[in-house]
Amino acid sequence: MAKFMLGSARHQLDDKGRVRIPAKFREGLGASAYILPGRAGSLYIVPESRFESVISSLTSSSLYANDDTNDLATAVMSAGGSLEEDAQGRVRIAPELLKAAGIKKEVVFVGKATYVEVWPAEVWDSRYSVLDPENLERIIERLKKFGV
Repeated sequence: MAKFMLGSARHQLDDKGRVRIPAKFREGLGASAYILPGRAGSLYIVPESRFESVISSLTSSSLYANDDTNDLATAVMSAGGSLEEDAQGRVRIAPELLKAAGIKKEVVFVGKATYVEVWPAEVWDSRYSVLDPENLERIIERLKKFGV
């Protein structure tokens, strides 16, 4: 099993909101994965083990002592859901999550080491395209801060 999920891949949603998770991420996600609202209009797909850790943190005994944590728990648990493959290896993304992320047809799956982000292709292309020379230069400068 690969230690980290890295790279990106583009896929098309079908008319029912189904898409194939790229093969390079399937092993890292395991047999059971969950989808959650993410940052800046993305969605997160997390393996069950990581999801269990998130839920454990959100439902700790101090949950109700902190309004921010309680609000986050409500948002994550009400909007998130498990992903189950159909016979053709596709997963269905709930219409509410597609709408919240602004996903219409094409998505970009992005490996983030221990989970996968799903972005609307147009957002990914305009904000994060690594192959754009200007973005690449900015990324290289930022990596220097981490000693790379």
